Parts: sequence; C-alpha cells; structure tokens
Amino acid sequence: MVSTQLPRGNRKWHWVLGSLLLLCLISLLVLWHDSGAPAWQILFSNSKELSLEALLLQTSVLPRLVMAMLAGGVLAVCGVLLQQLTRNPLAADNTLAVSSGAQIALLIVTLFFPKWMLWRADVWAFLGAIVSMSMVLALSYKNGLHPVRMILAGLILNLYLGGLSMTLMLFYSEEARGIMQWSSGSLVQDGWQDVLDLTLRATIVFIAIALLSKPLSMLSLGDEQAKSLGVPVLSLRLAGLVLAAFLCASVVSMVGMMGFAGLAAAAASKHLGLHNFKTQSMVAFAIGALLLLLTDTVLQILALHTGWLLSTGAVTAFIGAPLLLWLIFRALPTPLVQDYKDYVHITPFNRPTIFIMMVLAVTVLLISLWVTQDAYGWHINLDKDAWLLRYPRLLMSAAAGIMLATAGVILQRMTLNPMASPELLGISAGTAAGVFIALLLGISSSGYLWMCGVGSAIATLTIILLFNRNSGLQPERILLTGMAIAALFDALINVFLAAGDPRAQSVLVWLSGSTYQATPLLANGLIGIALLLLILSLPLARCLGLLSLNPIMAQSLGLNVPLTQKILVVLAAILTALSTLMLGPMCFVGLWAPHLAKILGFHKPLHQLMAAATIAVIAMVFADWLGRQIVYPYEIPAGLMATLLGGAYFFRLMRKT
Repeated sequence: MVSTQLPRGNRKWHWVLGSLLLLCLISLLVLWHDSGAPAWQILFSNSKELSLEALLLQTSVLPRLVMAMLAGGVLAVCGVLLQQLTRNPLAADNTLAVSSGAQIALLIVTLFFPKWMLWRADVWAFLGAIVSMSMVLALSYKNGLHPVRMILAGLILNLYLGGLSMTLMLFYSEEARGIMQWSSGSLVQDGWQDVLDLTLRATIVFIAIALLSKPLSMLSLGDEQAKSLGVPVLSLRLAGLVLAAFLCASVVSMVGMMGFAGLAAAAASKHLGLHNFKTQSMVAFAIGALLLLLTDTVLQILALHTGWLLSTGAVTAFIGAPLLLWLIFRALPTPLVQDYKDYVHITPFNRPTIFIMMVLAVTVLLISLWVTQDAYGWHINLDKDAWLLRYPRLLMSAAAGIMLATAGVILQRMTLNPMASPELLGISAGTAAGVFIALLLGISSSGYLWMCGVGSAIATLTIILLFNRNSGLQPERILLTGMAIAALFDALINVFLAAGDPRAQSVLVWLSGSTYQATPLLANGLIGIALLLLILSLPLARCLGLLSLNPIMAQSLGLNVPLTQKILVVLAAILTALSTLMLGPMCFVGLWAPHLAKILGFHKPLHQLMAAATIAVIAMVFADWLGRQIVYPYEIPAGLMATLLGGAYFFRLMRKT
C-alpha cells in the first residue's frame, strides 16, 4: 500500500496552504463588507423571504465562489494526473491544448449546431479535448514521449486552434461574442446547478483516480520497470488521459478556460517536495482551489471599486505565463535533446529550380490581380478600377512575406534553431502587446503606434536572448522561452478583448491579418521598405553563415559576435514589427519559408534569404487571393489564411523531426 505520510521535516506545504487560506479569508471579508451584503445567516433562508440583494448573493455570489474553488481544484488534479502520465513537468490542460480543443468544439457546435448544445455541452467539450490531446500525442511521439516535443506540439496546437477561433469570430461576430467572452474564463453563476454537476463529475473521477493511485505512482519508475511490476502501462495511460480530458472538458463547458491555474497548482505541489502521487493530488487540489478563489475574489473587489469587469481566466493566464517561463528553466531536463534534421543531404539548387520559382511567382501575381469570383462565377477581370483596388493588397501581402521570411532566416541562423520564427518566439505577440498598451494609454497616432511596436519587438527578442544566455542558446529552450512570453502577451490581449471594449472588433480584424486597409501610397511605401531591408540583410549573409557554425568558432574566424548579434536582433525585430503592424501577429510564413528554401537546395545564407523571400511572396499573395475567393462573398484575412496553411506544414515538420 502506498503511504501518503509526509516526512516530518517536509511541512512547507502547511505554510503555503495556511498563507493562501488567510489571504482568501481577508479578501472574502473585504468583498463581503464592500458589497454591502447582509448577515450571512440570511443567505440560508428561504429564497422567497430574501431581499433582492440577499437573493443575488445566495444564487450568484456564493455559487461563484464555490465554483472558483471547484474549478481550480479540478484543474490542479488534472495537471498532476497529466504530469504523472507523461512524466512531463510542464504538462497541464493548457500546455497540451486540452482546454483549447474543448473550447473550439463548443464554439463550432454553438455556431453551427446550436440545438446540440441543449442536449449535453460537456459531451462536445470532451470530444474536442480528446481529439486535441490525441493530436498532441501523435505529433510528439517519437521513440517515447519527450517533454520538450510534447509541450512544443501543445503550444503550437494552441496557436493553431486560436487561429480557427478567430476566423469563426470574424464571420460570426455577433453570435460568437457571448461565447468567446464566456470561454475566456467566466465564473459568473446564476444558481447552484453547475456547481452540483461539477461536484458529482469530479467526485466520480476522483474515486477512479484514487483506485488507480498505486499503479499511477509506479509510472514514476519508468515504463519498463512499471511493466516488470505488473502494471499495464499502455492501458493505464490511456485510461488516465481519458479521465484528465473528462475533468478538463467538464470545467471548460461550465466556466471556460482558466489560464494556467492547473499548471500553477500542480507545479507548486511538486516544488514543495511532495513526490507521492496521492498526496500531491490532494495538496494540489487545495492550492488550486485557493488560488482561483483568491484571484476571482480580488477581481470582484476591483470591479466594485473601478467598474472593470475582467475575465478571471484571462487574468489567470496573464499571471501564470511567468510561471511557465520559470518552469522552463527549473523543471526541464538539461541539456535538452536536439534531434532536428538538417537538409545538407539535399542536392543544391539549379537553374530549373530558380526558373520554376520565377514562373510560379509571376503566375500567382497575375492570378491574384485578374482572376476573381463574383455573382456570375469565375472569370478574368481586366477592369482598371478593380486592378487599382487589388494591387495595393497584393503589394502589402508581398511586403509582409518578405519581412517575415527574412526575419525567419536571421532568427534560425542566429539561434541555431531550425524551428525559430517571429511567430513562435513571441516577437509578433510582443509587437501586438506594445500596440495594445499604447492604445490603452490613449495613443492613437500611427507614427507613435509604429514606434511602440518596433520598441516592443526589440525588447521581446532581447529578453529571450538574455534569458537563454547562460544556457548556451539551446534551440528548444529558446523556442519555449519565446512561446511562454507569447502566452504572456496573448493573455494581456485576451484581457482586453474579454473586457467588452468597443474597439475589440476592429482589433480582431487587425489581429487576423487583413489587407483591406491597403492604399496605393501605403502599399508602395511598405514594399519599398521591405525590399530595402532585404537588401540590407544580404551583406550580413556571411555573418549568418559563420554564426551557423557556433559563436565560438565564428569568433575565432574574426567575427565580432556580440556586435553582429546586436545588429541582427535589431534587424529581425524591425522586420517582425513592421510585418506585424501590417498583417497582425498570426502567420507561420517566417517558419516554413526558410525551411522550404533549404528543401529546394538553397543552403547558403545568401541564397536562402533570396529564395525564402520569393517563397514567402508567393505564399502570402496566394493566401490573400485564396482568402478572398474561397468563401465568397465573405473573406478570410490573409494572415489567418496563411496561419491555417502554415500550421499544417508545422505539424508535418514536427512529425518528420
């Protein structure tokens, strides 16, 4: 029998729980006092005898507080269970895209099959969670479940599902507004029914977990040793993953996504020295319940005094992103596995390859300008007025593609990370966050907004490199650091969107990467800047080639590595910021255009820069044209279209590497 007794000297968890409990009691007393609530005994009276204020407290405030504790505790146990099953210290409902899968499933069913929601919302959330978790496991499994690959797959799938959600929100803005505000993490309750339902489901699953606690504890020994002790590892892991998906789906279907609440509680219980699975689960439940209760109570107090109605889930994600960053450096194995393949075995490019690329580029440009769809079907439109409307969008898409591809080549060469890109390293999200903060501060001048975006991009990339300086710029750690910072910025943006700000819809259009605002003057200026920056990057090709060897060897060959890195950081940040300000932060072109250039045989940095820029132009122009035609008369913005197409390539890359 597995003991749950703790060593006498290991009682730090007592102090943690005691401190959290004290803070929760203080915040509850403040909330009770500031809300002008009646004596608490009245709340247990017959509802027909209560005043309106007391009735609201009985049927709304109290259920909300209990739901906060339940949701936080359930997600904490879910996090502990996932970490035990995958032996991954960063595993949780959000890092493995389980919550995102449940959310997108609910959104799709709500928009297209609303009658199904009257049946069982949790069933569709559960199916979405299972599908997304299965995708993460399929993408990350290669000779075992390696922690880094799993988290990378989960965080990328989060971005991809976020792109799908944004696409649906743009097409069904009115229908989706309510569910998106709710799914961002709202604990608002109108009775006790959801609390009772979640309590029943959690109790059933907790009993199942308790019965499986002994074999689950043995998974810590490793699969081979657990099998030798008679543990059916595969069946146990599948059963545990289903239980975790059910817990997560139950919470998401009732209160939406709760940020990093589960990860925070699970990590806290482990870092308190609790290694027994059963004990860790119980302590994590208490920590998660108190953490989410404290967060929600403080937000309610803030709403009473300022009128700010902030989403609990979005704020929790904002608070939890730094925790993810800390765990990357504390909990992941060092050194991280590096098993990415290069493309040196591919034959270098030849003249036919260049000719085919040029023909394809010209063909795509002509199709984008002249081939269209309208009420009369497909036809070639040579009308001059239509051409004047289309060519600015074409130039803007091409300019963004050139900038993202150039930044992608620089980042991949400089960080020695073949999966680095402006989107995955959080630079695009940092740019967007800088613009958001400027808007919140009342800055509306386009010049100042562009300066804020460029400054935020430079600051983001600098922070990423500083964080990883002592770890030798390990590729996977750089990538995870950038994605953690991106999660922080995305949470900030979600706080803004979930607050119901009237500017949210226009912000969503910009985030999606639409080119509708392009004018001839703006487009001509941007394509000129993009070409100028590409030309300026060409003399740095030799430096990129030396850095690809490694910084020490580059230094021995006469390269001033610190100065070169600073120049490349500024150039990559400017390229990313300008492309983000044009088409928003969502796109994978900066990732896969450099890869495709290498696959085609463009190995040298100079050749790769030129080829990647050409490929990105073709891709972005095609994405803009396809987005305008595929669902005519509606339109999918170029940035989102490129995200949906590029995300599929990234998943293929994950499987191959």
